[in-house]
Amino acid sequence: MEEIFPGNGFAVIKKDDKYTIEWPQGPFDQITSYPITKELADKAFRSSDDAYEVMIYAETGLWPDRNTEEEENERVREFVRKFPELLIKVPDNQDLFTEEELKELLPLGEKNLSEEE
Repeated sequence: MEEIFPGNGFAVIKKDDKYTIEWPQGPFDQITSYPITKELADKAFRSSDDAYEVMIYAETGLWPDRNTEEEENERVREFVRKFPELLIKVPDNQDLFTEEELKELLPLGEKNLSEEE
């Protein structure tokens, strides 16, 4: 027997002990269907974000790239290391670094700023 569990923009179909997730896709809203596990089916109903993640995973086999605050801070840190003058131009950037790092980077930033003038 087939059971259909409608979601917001998708549906999970359970047939026997197998689950699929389906949603309309493309310019003609053709229904696409992908096999998923029960755990993924449960996850899809937790939130819209979870449903999106499950659909992307079902379609591509990869989880979508969700930047955490920590990952974003590390990207900013790497960028500021390349352009340490941003520690002076944007003082809030200093909050991303330790005292020791600032002792190393601030003189480089001051040097770069003096060279710009």
